[in-house]
Amino acid sequence: MKRLILLCAFSSSLQAAPLTNYRIIDGDTVHGYISGEYVEIRLQCIDAPETYPSTQTYGPEATQTLNYLLSFGSVDFQSTGRDQYGRETGYLFVNGYNINQEMVARGAAWNYAYYCGDKFEIEQEFAYYSNLGLWGEAEAKDPYCFRKSLDHAFCYYNPENNLIPDD
Repeated sequence: MKRLILLCAFSSSLQAAPLTNYRIIDGDTVHGYISGEYVEIRLQCIDAPETYPSTQTYGPEATQTLNYLLSFGSVDFQSTGRDQYGRETGYLFVNGYNINQEMVARGAAWNYAYYCGDKFEIEQEFAYYSNLGLWGEAEAKDPYCFRKSLDHAFCYYNPENNLIPDD
């Protein structure tokens, strides 16, 4: 009986729920309501350039890209859990399209390799080699490195030699 309950609880957490009255905070953070409950959402497996408290190169454009992508229909959220700050983590979908994945494919966010390995690596390579979004900037610096004020080789993406920080 316990096994059945756990399986049902797990599968229900993977179902998408409508997100309403949302506000885009930046390229990887959205606040809104699910079933009348206020939620702060951190998009899973992506890391967008920062816009607050300091603005990183391509930060405002990443926020605008997320706003644009969410404007095409109703927004659904699929939770994957919570992060260390208590925010819901997960994926946003519009008309069945994975918005997290699309952010990386458009060069508006990095594949967050530190937490998700190579989940969106193909999309990142496509954007990189196509010079899309942040990859059109002279030196696209990983948002993790920007937040930590780091300047190491792994802070600048190179598909042939991409490293994950040890932190």
